[in-house]
Amino acid sequence: MIVKNWYNGYSPKERDAKYKALKKLIKSGELSSAIGPCDLCNDPEVNVEYHDEDYGLPYLWNKPALLCLCRTCHRSKLHKRFKNPIGWYAFIAHIRRGGYAKDLKIKSIRKEYDVYKKNLSGPTPPITLEIIRPYKHKIGSEWFANIRMDIDSLSDPDARLR
Repeated sequence: MIVKNWYNGYSPKERDAKYKALKKLIKSGELSSAIGPCDLCNDPEVNVEYHDEDYGLPYLWNKPALLCLCRTCHRSKLHKRFKNPIGWYAFIAHIRRGGYAKDLKIKSIRKEYDVYKKNLSGPTPPITLEIIRPYKHKIGSEWFANIRMDIDSLSDPDARLR
C-alpha cells in the first residue's frame, strides 16, 4: 500500500519513503509486524496495522512516531477526524470510558454513543457515558489528546512532530 496524501506536514514522497523502509525492516526481521493492543482504543484482541505520525529523518520506529492501530481506529476514526470532528470527539469519549472500537457494534452501547454524539453538536449538554471497563491512561496525556484537527495540518510543515 503506497500512501497518496499529505499527513502531518509530510509529503506523499516522504511518506512513501518511510513506508518502503518499514516494509524492508519487517521483511528482514529487524522490526516485527504490528502487534496489539490497539494504541487508540486499547483493544488487546484485535488485529492491528502500523500508523505513522512522524515521517522525518532519521526515522523513528517507536511510539508515538509509529503506532499500532486497529483498522477501525486507523481508517474510520483517526484519518476521518478532519471531516467529522464531532465523531472524533465522541469516539475519544468512548475510548476514555474504556470502550473498544468493536464495542460500538453492541446495540445498547451504540445507542448511548449516538445520543452522546448528537448532544455534542446540539444545544443539549452531552450525557455522561457509562464506564465499560477501566481506562488505564491519564486523560489528556495520550498521544492523540492534542493532535491537530484542522485540514491545513495535513500539509502544514508546522504540524510535524519535530
